[in-house]
Amino acid sequence: MKHLHVLALPCLMAALLLSGCSQKDADAYVGEQITSLKEKDTDTYSDFLQSGIDESNQQYVLQFPDKLKESYIQLLKTSLQSVQFEVANAKEKKNNIYEVEVIFNPIDIQKTLKSANASLISKTTAETLEEAGKDIFKQDLKIIKDTPKYSDEITTTIEVKKKGDNFSIDRKSLKALLDQALLNDMEPYTSLCELYDAKDFLTAYLDASFKGEITQFAKHTDRTKEEALSWYEGDVFSAPDDLSSAYKERYTLALKNILKQSRYTVHVPRKEQGLMNYTISVTTTPNNSLVTAYQEFESGTYYSIDEASRALVEKLEHYAASPVYGDETTTDISLNGHTLLDSGNEDSELQKLGTIICPMPE
Repeated sequence: MKHLHVLALPCLMAALLLSGCSQKDADAYVGEQITSLKEKDTDTYSDFLQSGIDESNQQYVLQFPDKLKESYIQLLKTSLQSVQFEVANAKEKKNNIYEVEVIFNPIDIQKTLKSANASLISKTTAETLEEAGKDIFKQDLKIIKDTPKYSDEITTTIEVKKKGDNFSIDRKSLKALLDQALLNDMEPYTSLCELYDAKDFLTAYLDASFKGEITQFAKHTDRTKEEALSWYEGDVFSAPDDLSSAYKERYTLALKNILKQSRYTVHVPRKEQGLMNYTISVTTTPNNSLVTAYQEFESGTYYSIDEASRALVEKLEHYAASPVYGDETTTDISLNGHTLLDSGNEDSELQKLGTIICPMPE
């Protein structure tokens, strides 16, 4: 029967090459390294986390917040501390090279946290990914400690080298063991980032549409800044054909300045069934400046195109300097592949949202 070292502990990754000393068995050395990593080095998790961050940062426009790393490392460390590792007797593979089996039930972080996190996310009022993550991941620690969920038992093998009285474990072996011990290790973050990335997209879309702030919109739509700026300019700001040419530039500038003062807040989306399918609440205080300017202009009497052109532009410039607003309102819209493809149509949800934010004269 195999002699087993039973270790109720976590992390199995060394910063570089882990070295031990004195005449100790290779299996005892593995156990000591596991214990050492559990009790001492939180920074050891950084490299492991970074690989998950790199993958997530390629998937989403929002990048992993640096200030969230400490909270997430603690989540990973707590997860590993729930795993019980059994270290079997070492077997000499060849001269001074040993194989040590490590047996354990991996913790499935997704199964452990999915239900609770869905509830926490639905209740969060945090405006940023960083704020939401710090709050939710802190609450996750207790869930992991109290009700961890495990996968089927697995056995992996770690190679230990001996040189003189010293043992060492290759970093890759420990990294592989850590990968196996923590299933779905990035799921708590990616499920949160997915929603805040959708929130950021809609905010970027509105900012580009109304304010000409195109940097984030360009990232979300794989456009260059020049292409995004061209999309913003479009034909929205073209002056009416019968407007006197002397006033066309002022018309365009006044119209842009009115739209730039639109007010809206995009809230955290609610994930619906299906791929990339969300319901998002948007709170806005309707910018009634354009409608009011046209209503006042149309109530006047003009005896030439030039006089009418000047009057219209002056009304727009007045409300660009002193905008007027309606009552705050909140609207729910769907954001998915269909609504994005349909966004150019006048009766699309995004177009309707635009006319709520800044009503257009009929």
